[in-house]
Formats: sequence, structure tokens, C-alpha cells
Amino acid sequence: MRRLRTLTGAVLLAVPLALAAFGPLLAGEPADRTFPFSGDGVLGTDFVGRDVGQQVLLGGRSVVVVAVCATMLAYLVGVPVGLLAAATRRRWVDELLMRPLDLTLAVPSLLVLILLAATAPPGQLTLVGIVALVGLPEIARITRAAALPLAHGPAMEAMRLYRETWWRRGPGYVGTGIRRILLADAGVRFIGAMYLVATASFLGIGVAPGAADWAVMVDRNRTGLFLQPWAVAVPAALIISLAVGLNLVTDRMLTTRAIPSPAPAPAQARTGDRPQGNEALLQVQELAARTVDRTLLDGISFRLPAGEILAVIGASGSGKTTTARALLGEGTPGVTRTGTITLAGQPVTTATPPKPGTVGYVPQQPVAALNPVRRIGAVLHEIARHQAPDGSRSAHQRTVAAVLERVSLPADRRFLRRFPHQLSGGQQQRLVIAHALLAHAVLLIADEPTTGQDALTRNDVARELTKLAREGIAVILLSHDLHLVRAVADQILVLHRGAAIEYGPAAEVLATPRHRDTRQLLAAPPARPTAVVPEDRPLLQVTGLSATHRDGGRQREVLRDVSLAVPAGQCLAVVGRSGSGKTTLARCIAGLHPARTGDVTLGGHHLATDLDRRQRHELGAIQYVFQDARASFNPYLPVLDQTAGPARQLRNATPEQARRTALRLLERVGLAEHAVIQRPDRLSGGELHRAAFARALAGEPRVLICDETTAGLDSVTQHGILTLLDELRRSLHLTVVVISHDRDVVAHLADQIVVLDNGVVVDRGPADALLTHADHPLTRALLHSDPATAGAPSDR
Repeated sequence: MRRLRTLTGAVLLAVPLALAAFGPLLAGEPADRTFPFSGDGVLGTDFVGRDVGQQVLLGGRSVVVVAVCATMLAYLVGVPVGLLAAATRRRWVDELLMRPLDLTLAVPSLLVLILLAATAPPGQLTLVGIVALVGLPEIARITRAAALPLAHGPAMEAMRLYRETWWRRGPGYVGTGIRRILLADAGVRFIGAMYLVATASFLGIGVAPGAADWAVMVDRNRTGLFLQPWAVAVPAALIISLAVGLNLVTDRMLTTRAIPSPAPAPAQARTGDRPQGNEALLQVQELAARTVDRTLLDGISFRLPAGEILAVIGASGSGKTTTARALLGEGTPGVTRTGTITLAGQPVTTATPPKPGTVGYVPQQPVAALNPVRRIGAVLHEIARHQAPDGSRSAHQRTVAAVLERVSLPADRRFLRRFPHQLSGGQQQRLVIAHALLAHAVLLIADEPTTGQDALTRNDVARELTKLAREGIAVILLSHDLHLVRAVADQILVLHRGAAIEYGPAAEVLATPRHRDTRQLLAAPPARPTAVVPEDRPLLQVTGLSATHRDGGRQREVLRDVSLAVPAGQCLAVVGRSGSGKTTLARCIAGLHPARTGDVTLGGHHLATDLDRRQRHELGAIQYVFQDARASFNPYLPVLDQTAGPARQLRNATPEQARRTALRLLERVGLAEHAVIQRPDRLSGGELHRAAFARALAGEPRVLICDETTAGLDSVTQHGILTLLDELRRSLHLTVVVISHDRDVVAHLADQIVVLDNGVVVDRGPADALLTHADHPLTRALLHSDPATAGAPSDR
């Protein structure tokens, strides 16, 4: 079907383009004029008695050429303007570029045509300029909106850290990233340009009103539509053919088809939404998922009664997310699924997904499931009205208030008028759960709900999941957080390379794991290595650092008078609650976020607060490893080329020298050449974390900043990363600054600990002291607490 659609589009596009290109050669000499709208000739005559067939052959070139030239000109100007507005870090440049375009957008295109018709000389060049001018502001706006996330994301910041060339950053990365959006827009924009050409011609701009032109023919001959329909139908059909064919071809370039899973045999109907007693709410039998060259899931089976929590654990790439997508009835392009899924007695496939509201899903980033432009109260009340359309407004308000109380959120008007971005990560997570409760979900899927969360928030998550299970909701927990799994799980399913290697009661699997990979997954973290003897003078020193974030029209202070010092070869761990300023501190040290006040010195040498004002050797001296390793790589270039970038740009190595350096470092972190010559999407999360270390080391840094580099990784991969980082620190005499919420990471790496709270240092000292007997209550809560205290399955 897809090939047929593509072939149809190609034919529909080729016919009008061929007529536009070769039609004038076939038209011959102009025929004598006869009566208007008569039946003379194959297709009759037009409004002035000319042969319609001849006009069709002559009329394609002008409209297509003008539309193509105008569209290309609009993109040649609009795309660079949009890219510049998106990439600039000076707000006045963005305002200077975009505000005049906004004013242009406010003027209707017809008014622009009328004004220019009265002032500009007629001709095709004028018409090209006018049509391009009308489309340019919209193209610039679309380009800017599509480019903003890429221009300020981790991959762009990683390239700024080693001063990658503007060509690789702009056209190479951002331009490649937005090409699909621009391609989709170009098809619609081209057809709009054709109709604008017709309107302009009617006003006397460009093509004369009586000239041979498909768009003009449609406009001028419509008065005789019922007398001679071919005069309108044929040029209109050619324009429609051009539009439909272009869009079908571009659709083929932009999309791939999802392979639906076969429907299982019809299940017998059962009464009630939730099974009674120990009857399984969810049953999965022999679930398998395969691509052309890979098995994603291999015959997984499990059952989950209402009121229980099933923890699905396994290494990165073991099939956890694929399982969750199957339970949601979502299709994946290029993936074939087999097996049966039954939820509350109803089959679940891509063709028959669960009834809306039956399954709640809490993504790893809960803000992705929330509407950013709607107030949270409006969405909650809309869900309540949908579930009880006959209920009164006061009843809906009481329902919303009761659900918010269940998830420990306030129900006052001030809170309900907030937007999702004004909530903390934990509040966003509980809000998504509230949506599921309002929709009367019987199954909740929580995907890594504690990734990047501090210990206090992880305890809150454990209590929330336990509370939901007590209320009779079945919960599937996808997590690498073994502390959370031990605290809340009733059952555990262990996946390894798509296969279920272990499944059973949580207490049994945790106490006596039978499979070797399960034992590795549940193994204790590596032992803390011997401490490094510190030097007398600090290598990295931060003094009186303060920083702000823009919050609407005002500046909000996030760091206040922070001072710290790290000797050479030592590791400093910065801990604190989510939003306490840890990442902002790390970014200020690296130069990614400008400090408002304070100094950063390296070996007694003052560093500029802005990354772009630092010298190349200063950039190489401090390198940053991002929390999301995958997002920090350019998805369109091989990993090897990106790893060689710092050596090429910061150490003046030749391309061949940089390549050899990158291969040596990648081999040192455990990555073979056959893996790194591929693009990032072919590597696992753990492999990309190792590649991120190799890329940072290529700049020969003295200080390495690691921002939650083990968050979201399975325990086996995490232990490997910790061992690697410690080995690199000792062998290369690196000074390391670690941002982490994970006590195991801090205990393994840190020599010194700094505790932040609301942007202020509230505690600091040697790691051994703070990990065992801290005095400050926040330090004890962050480094001594365990989610297991939040509630265990036995409590239910």
C-alpha cells in the first residue's frame, strides 16, 4: 500500500511538471480565436475564445517557474534569518530580527498585493519578490521554532565546549535536524505560492490577466464553468495533481509505517472493570516483538492482579520500554508484534488499544504528558466532565479536589491556575497520576519515576505507588532504582536481551536470584577505593558565585554566594534537593551559564564567566559530561567523528591525529572501532556514556564535571561507569566534580561533599564524615535515607 501511494504521488507530480517543462514545445502555433466557451477543439475554448488544450500546454511553465522561484527565494532568506534568531544568545538580536517579521505577518497578504500592485512595476520578477516576501515571515518563524530546542540543547552545548566550527553547528547539526519540518512545510508553501500567483495576476502583477497560466485560467474561466467545464477543470486538476503528488512524495520521505500486531482470538466478556479476588487484571502470553534484523522481545508472559506492583527490571536495551508500549497498544515503525495481551478481559493490540482512561502512563519526564499552554485546573475539570457529563460543576470540583488530595497536591484556586512548567518535577509526576485517577485507570505504568530525583522525592514516589496499590490499582514499575524496587514491588520480572530470565515474588527473586545476569543486576555497588591524598593548593576554586535564571520578565536568583575549593586529583560531590542549584553551579564553572557575581579560578588563573570569551586552552581544561549522554551527541554524525572534535579544535590536531586520539580514548573506555563508526542511535545508553567520557578526555582536561552521569542506567552499567571514572581520575590525575542524587555514587567517588539548599551551601566536609554522621538535617535526609522506609509490600 505504501509503495502504491508513493507511486501514485510520483505520477501525479510528474504529469504537471512534464507539461510545464515540455508543454510549450508541443503547443505549436497559436490557433485562431472563436466564440468564448464553445465546443471547438478537444477541450473547447476559454473566456476569450482561445483553444483550452493549447492554453493548458502553454500555461504550466509560468505558474510553476514563478512559484518555484518564489518559494526558493523565501527559504533562502527565511531559513538563515530563523536560524540566526534561534542560535543567538543575545536577546536584542532575536527581537531585532523577529519583530519586523511579526509586523509583516500582521498585514493580510491580499492587502500587500494590492499595495504593491499600485506601486511596483508589473513583471515576473516583481511577482517572485512579492510572493517570496509574503512567505518569508512564516518560514522564518517556523525555522526559529524548530531550531530553538536544537540550538540550545545538550548537543549544541557539547559542541560549544570544544568550539566546533559554525558550519558543523549550524547547517550541519541544526539544519539537518529541522530539514524534515522544512520539507513538510515546503510542499504546502509551494501550493500556496501557486494560488498567490493567480491572485497577483488578477491584480495585474506578473502574469497578464489574459495570459496562458493555469492559475489564471481557473480564475478567469470560472464564470463559464457550466458552459465549458474543461476550461476550469483541466487546469484545476493539474494544480491539484501537483499539490497532492508533492505531498504524497514528501510524506513518503518523512514517515515510515508501523506494522500492526495481529489481533488475538476474541476474549470472553467479563463483568466489571476489575477482576475479583486473585483473578489477573492483566495477562500477557508469549509477547514477542521483532524487527527485520533483531529480536526486541522473545516470548514474555506474566500476570498481574489488581492492587499489586510488578517491577520490570533489566539492563538498558533489555525490552522494558517495548513491553510498556505493547501494553499501551502503541505501534512502533518497523516492529512486528505477536502474542496476546488481555486487560480487564479485553484484548489489547495496536488496532484495539485500551479504552481511553483505562491505562495511566507516567513517563520518565512527566512534563511531556502535560499540555504546556493550558492551566492544570482546566485540564483536570475537563477530564472530570468527560467521565461524568451529567454531573454539576460543583460535583466536578469536589471530584477534582478529592483526587488532588489522594495524590498530596493542593486544590486551591491559586494552584489550579498554574501552568505545568510552574510545578516541580515531583508535582508534575503526581499531577499525571491525578489525571489517571480521574479517568478511573485500572492500570498505571510508571517509567523510571525516580530518575534524577533526590532521596526525599524518591521516598515520596515510593509512598505514592504503595498508596495506589492499596486502593486497588495495578502498577507496573519500569525502573533501574533497586532501592525503590525493594521497597514497593510485589512481583519482579527480569528482562535480558528481550527474554524473561526470571519472574516471581519480589522477596524470592531478591533473596535467591537464580540467573547469573540477575545476580549481576542485584549485586552491591563496587567497594569504595582508597582516598586520594590531597594537595595543599586547590586546583579549582569558586568564590562568592551568584547566578540567576530568567523567570518571565524578572531575574530569579538560584545561587547565592557559593564558594568551594577542590584540590588536584580529588573528587567533589555536590548534592541537594531537585532545584537547589546543583546543575546551575556546574554549568557556571564550565562557562555554560554566566554567573552574575563571583569568580572561578583554575590553578590561580581567572576564567571568564562566559564560555565564548574563554581561550581554547581554557575550554580544554574544563570539560563537561552531560546527564543525558544521548542528547549530547549529534544524531547525524558517527560517534568517532564527534569524539575527535575536541582534539581537532582545542589541541590543533590534524584530522588524522584527532581520529587516532579518539580511537585510543574510545578503546580505553571499552568501545571498539566497529561500534563507534556508527551514529549514536546504534549505541546503547551505557555505550554513549562511555563515549561521552572519551569525548571529554580528548580535550585533555584538568577538571571533569559529571552531571548525573549514571542517572537512568541499570546497576551493571552504572557500576561499570563508576569503576571507569575512578580509574580515569587516578591514572590521569583528574579533578572531578560530580553532581548526583545517588548515595551509592557519592559514596564510591567523593572525597569531599558540598550540600546545596535553595542555592546556598548549607553543609560541607569530608565524604566519610558526612556519609556516616552528618549534623545538618538535610544532609542526613539526602545521604542517610532509604526508599524502603516509605513502605514495603508487606505493609499492604
